[in-house]
Amino acid sequence: MYFHYHCLCYLGLKKRLPHPMNLSDYHLLAALLYSALLLLCSGSSKRTLRYGIPLVAVWLSLSFTGSLLFALQAVAYIGLTYVLHQQRLPGRWLMTIAWVLWVALSVGLLTHLLPGYQGLQLTNSMQVKANSLAASVYLNTDKVLIAWALLQWIPAWKINTRVCSTVPGWFSLVLPLLVIPLIMLLAVQLGLLRWQPQLSALLIIIVVSNLLNTCFTEELIFRGGLQQGLQQKLGISGGLIITSIIFGVVHFAGGGWYMLLATLAGLLYGLVYLLSGRLMWAVLCHWGLNTTHILLFTWPVVQA
Repeated sequence: MYFHYHCLCYLGLKKRLPHPMNLSDYHLLAALLYSALLLLCSGSSKRTLRYGIPLVAVWLSLSFTGSLLFALQAVAYIGLTYVLHQQRLPGRWLMTIAWVLWVALSVGLLTHLLPGYQGLQLTNSMQVKANSLAASVYLNTDKVLIAWALLQWIPAWKINTRVCSTVPGWFSLVLPLLVIPLIMLLAVQLGLLRWQPQLSALLIIIVVSNLLNTCFTEELIFRGGLQQGLQQKLGISGGLIITSIIFGVVHFAGGGWYMLLATLAGLLYGLVYLLSGRLMWAVLCHWGLNTTHILLFTWPVVQA
């Protein structure tokens, strides 16, 4: 139970796929390019590119997902995002219904529970690294649609003057270099991890997928959405602390100590966002911590 959820935190992984898929280099490359394409086109100033490219990409993704049912749901999600962002529906009731459908599909994407969806299985109950617990690892490309949608409202590359503090910008770059080693050291002291530097093609795939399919989505949800919303009601400190606690609580399946580590990591990501005003720095900080874990320590956790 623990290692399954721990994997979920890094790749957005699914536990219900009965058999591993026969993957080729083409499938893996196509899946990663699909996610990168969705994120890149979200910043286009031309609506034909911002919404047209995801529609084309979803249909092309059938080459590695093979699910027509999921593709139809993804197209509906893109259409709802366009309607809501452009406010194309007349009347409050129609907009409310559209928002309810959009939220329902977002939850399905976030939990990998939309009918017809299957992740790409990378390993089947095997050790990814030496001295690590055996794990079934999946590469999922459904959550990136949430990131694409949220980027219509939340800027990731532009500075957000409403959250930026008066602290010098360089401090937001130095802070992760100081705090990430402390969090990893605490994880080692708690017996969750062990020093295990290692590099392989599989680990590189996991690291790239983590950035594209997990870090962007989680930071847009928690820092770009929740923290910013709570900050307007509870102030800067209140928004930061409550969001970090919620971020830790949603990692409940990892156990109490893991929730504590996730809360501390959430505080770090939130502080980086506040200090820099750029969500992209929080994304990179999140990715930096996860990459440090994947490449330098036992992953997902130390073998009992």
